[in-house]
Amino acid sequence: MRPLARCAALTWALVAVAPLTARAGFKCPAKGGDEWREYRSKHFVVQTDVGGFKVQLLVRQLERMHALELQALVGEQVEIPGRLRVLAFGDPALFTELAGSSIVGAFYGHSWMREPFIALPIAGLEAEPEMIAHEIAHHLSRFLFPRQPAWFSEGLAQFVQTIADISAPRMPFTGSHIVRGNPVQSGNVGVTPMHMAAALQLAPVVPVRELLQWDGHRESGDGKYHLYSWLLYHWLWNARSKQFTAFQQRLSNGDDDAAALRAEIPELDPGNAAALAKVDDALERYRRSGRYASYHVDAQTDGSFTEGQALSSAEVHSLIYDASARRDDKETLAALDEALGEDATHPVAIAVRAARADAASLAALRKAVAARPSDWRAWLLVGLALGDSFRDEAEKEAAYRKAAALNPASAWAHVELAHHLVTHGRPKEALPVANRALDLDPADPYAIQGLAEVAADLGKCKEALVLQRRAASMVPAATPEAPSWPNTRCAAGPSPLPGPAWRRRPRADGGARLMRLPAAGSTTLPCRRACSSSTTRRTSAVRWPSAWRASAAR
Repeated sequence: MRPLARCAALTWALVAVAPLTARAGFKCPAKGGDEWREYRSKHFVVQTDVGGFKVQLLVRQLERMHALELQALVGEQVEIPGRLRVLAFGDPALFTELAGSSIVGAFYGHSWMREPFIALPIAGLEAEPEMIAHEIAHHLSRFLFPRQPAWFSEGLAQFVQTIADISAPRMPFTGSHIVRGNPVQSGNVGVTPMHMAAALQLAPVVPVRELLQWDGHRESGDGKYHLYSWLLYHWLWNARSKQFTAFQQRLSNGDDDAAALRAEIPELDPGNAAALAKVDDALERYRRSGRYASYHVDAQTDGSFTEGQALSSAEVHSLIYDASARRDDKETLAALDEALGEDATHPVAIAVRAARADAASLAALRKAVAARPSDWRAWLLVGLALGDSFRDEAEKEAAYRKAAALNPASAWAHVELAHHLVTHGRPKEALPVANRALDLDPADPYAIQGLAEVAADLGKCKEALVLQRRAASMVPAATPEAPSWPNTRCAAGPSPLPGPAWRRRPRADGGARLMRLPAAGSTTLPCRRACSSSTTRRTSAVRWPSAWRASAAR
């Protein structure tokens, strides 16, 4: 993740500056390009430039994969907060340009406003089903496993994406294939599709030691890290079920993944070369002729949706910015210049360009609120742009409350409101807000830190320090040094996250990306995060979505 600079924001002179040339081949609606519209279903907000039958197919695919994967992950249709945004591009070439690589088939990431989204192309009538299944799995698994090493998230994703595959699975050359249900239909988890087996046969071997150190970003054209992540996960699920279940429970609890791996699966200890060599041998045997089990799930789905109004040209520029893998390059930023030229009150364009110019933004954002009173982004950014002086307190709190009310699914709005309340001596009022923020995004270290602040002010120091250390371990290594632990009611210690200025930066990571298979036809090999099997299913005693998130509330 590379957070952008603090929203400090824009002088109106920027609007008058002639923009650079935006992306070649792309035309916004204001210049004769295709119209973009928004569609809402039970679990998704789809923004796309395709229409008619293609939209119906896409929504049905999305809702079906969502239902099947929940059934596979937890065994029931639990409620996931909010709707997942889907950016569906009718022009695959534009998607490839935005993704930054031809081997990226789809990706899961977060917008500048820290909202999760999936970006994918639609070639022909529909998007590739396994691609959709994979990216939805990334989103759902954030609620199950706040901590995920790259190999685990990739392996898990590919393990569950087979839920969308309807081809005949590859049978082992020797041994037996144990399967529950009909393998040649959708809804099968843990099977081995022929195209994945073929790709695995062609891919260079990745030693386990190297795989455990993989950061999830670098990848070769043959997709070897993704393939071997899937192989390792598949082997653990079948050959080390008990130990793997314990490891997954630790990840679900938010424990450090490296420590959890050493404790529960010692043979994968990176420091034990002899044990890793034995695992390499076991994986090679498994790759050639391993026995495995799979299982089948089914679920009722609702593919209905409502059609919203057409997106403004400025809004289309904003979503193009969100979908870009290189948000800081001149061509990408030029899209925001065009957005401001078409609508000078667009809040995200104001904030991003202002941050780049290190200019004052409050006046421009107040105008955005006046012009867009129902836009939660404008209210949140006004709250962030306001100072910390006493005269700004009431307006700041009102802005945060308005943002959270307009978008109850925004973890960022709830984090900021909780932080404002606790720093103004109202921790009891902040507690349900901080808990809600963590419900909305259990994998967000800033939400964890927010609950830690509240717990500390309530005198729950043990819980606060546990949450604080957990947040610290989840922040990227590039994060600057943080100030000391700010709460005097708890024992002194290093604060995991920098202060309010850093907390306010949106996540700008490109997210997980679905990598295309090098030479296996038109099928795709997915990206990060996904499901599991019966080993991940929760019991009724565990609070959804995060078993540890309410510890400070007791």
